Amino acid sequence: MPRHILLLTAAMTLAACASTEPTFFETLQTQCGQTLTGRVVSNQAVDADWRAQTLTLGPIDCTGEAVTPDMPQVSGDSLVMPLAVGDDASRVWLVHNSGGALEFRHFHYEPDGSPSPVTSYGGLALPGGTATRQQFPADAATQANFTANGIARSNPNIWTFTLDKAAGTLTYALARPATDTDEARDFRAEFVLE
Repeated sequence: MPRHILLLTAAMTLAACASTEPTFFETLQTQCGQTLTGRVVSNQAVDADWRAQTLTLGPIDCTGEAVTPDMPQVSGDSLVMPLAVGDDASRVWLVHNSGGALEFRHFHYEPDGSPSPVTSYGGLALPGGTATRQQFPADAATQANFTANGIARSNPNIWTFTLDKAAGTLTYALARPATDTDEARDFRAEFVLE
């Protein structure tokens, strides 16, 4: 077989073997327009009120039209995910993909619609995330906000999203280590993917 045909065949084989698995953000985008229901699956006493409620995530907006004035300017590479805990619809999650950097933010609102003092917190995804799991440690701006609002114990927070296609679930988790005054935090909520 001529050398150029061997090279072409090798290149085509390598291209066929290249991963076509979608990124985490692309997989999450498949939920655009959907509303997911969920529940708290962790069992810490502090989460008893949330465990008694149905969680509603959505409708998930991928157009950027649901962005509120206090959110950063975002493009079409953003997922705006309103979160209701029972009848309390005061929370919104934002996942933003900018040049390959994945960012996750929480926005909280007062009953009159104004931003709560503790809002816009989150951070960038840690290196090594996969198409099914991403971790977001609290960034410096988040830690400054937490400290200014008297909850510095939350500074080491890490939020994790896990997509389990086989189980059809999206799990949101909050973890932080124990301190001399506070127990370790282990919060997990599981949503059913559409």
